[in-house]
Amino acid sequence: MESREWGVGNGGKKSFSPFPTPHSLLSTPVSVMNYDVIIIGAGPAGSTASTLLARAGLRALLLEKSRFPREKLCGEFITPECLNVFDRLGAHERMFDAGAKTINQWMLFAPNGRGVRVPMEWIADGHSHAIGISRARMDLILLDCAREAGVDVRESFHVSPRLRRENGVGIIEGRTDGAVIERFSAPIVIDASGRNGVFSNPINRAGGAAQQPSQFKGSRLFGCKVHLRAIEGMRGLGELFFFRDGYGGMSDVENGRTNLCFITTEATLREAKGDREKLLDLTMRSNPAARRRLRNAVIDGEWLGTGPVTYGRRRPIPGVISIGDAGAFIDPFTGSGILLALSSGELVANVICRSFVEGVSDVDAIAKRYDQLHRARFGWRFLACALLRAVAFNSTARNAMVSALTRYQPLMKLIALSTRQRITPYSASLPQSR
Repeated sequence: MESREWGVGNGGKKSFSPFPTPHSLLSTPVSVMNYDVIIIGAGPAGSTASTLLARAGLRALLLEKSRFPREKLCGEFITPECLNVFDRLGAHERMFDAGAKTINQWMLFAPNGRGVRVPMEWIADGHSHAIGISRARMDLILLDCAREAGVDVRESFHVSPRLRRENGVGIIEGRTDGAVIERFSAPIVIDASGRNGVFSNPINRAGGAAQQPSQFKGSRLFGCKVHLRAIEGMRGLGELFFFRDGYGGMSDVENGRTNLCFITTEATLREAKGDREKLLDLTMRSNPAARRRLRNAVIDGEWLGTGPVTYGRRRPIPGVISIGDAGAFIDPFTGSGILLALSSGELVANVICRSFVEGVSDVDAIAKRYDQLHRARFGWRFLACALLRAVAFNSTARNAMVSALTRYQPLMKLIALSTRQRITPYSASLPQSR
């Protein structure tokens, strides 16, 4: 998710582009460096894809606008399925070396503070626990894996939003801060630059993206995150709290900190008028269980915010394969965001390598293959999450569901499993290096 700091009275989005206009031509003559694949964005999806493509022997270029490590708005709850991908990337132990915390149990709390336990083994897939680790640490580890695999990594590189294609080859132009313009070419261009990607890529509502519940029309959803200290009793726990017009989660990460991340409405943000304490009172602290957790909390670091948040698949962009949040954005409360990013990186690497072996290098044909497989793998998950979102933002339905879940454990297990799917280890079938 695109992140920015929320400040008092900060109603606009901070942005930076080194280019005059979104469609300006970079006319400065420059030499062209050629690659097999160019990946834009070094988050979990981009780093995973580039690592696997380089291991398969392809010349991969990874372009990232930020300088790592950098914070990112995220719940930083890494589900057990993600650990399987870390195993395949050789990153699992590095996460713990960086201070990742083990999470053995998940709790859900209704707005009245009533809680229900979700055993982690219900969503286990080879690992019986989840982990908590900041995106700053996790993303840096994954980027290091890409470098070690032989990926050409360029940080602080700002890509022009204008994509060109000449004779079946994509042309990417951009520059590092204050540097001269550079130009790169590759038959395959992958957009892994996040929900607010470098290319125009709006939600495709005709493709099945759910609308917001009717009672919130005109009150769009926004996300906020901050790290805290002095949160007691969280060891081994992850917790999700519902409140009047949203929900938020808490889990420990490295260095004695706890991640607090929540989604609420535009109306609530306006009511808070830039006062962060009031915002917490209107959201997380309105839940009695969360209020108890936060009573001694000390803020450690900057607040990050994003929005408006929309869910579903993005419209395809000709000449580009969009992965991770750039391709489809799923509800954060299911804990599926990082998994889908990692899995989409594995999937696209597999599809590209197999297509190249078959002599197929047309990016749109490969993008169609990827999209079909992605829908087959994750279509049910998106549908289940859309239905659960409708319940989560309807107070009557939400309270009835929580009441039922506290009484009927099989129902809770069914709902938990509806948001999961067993993930095929795509990297296991990648072609060997050429």
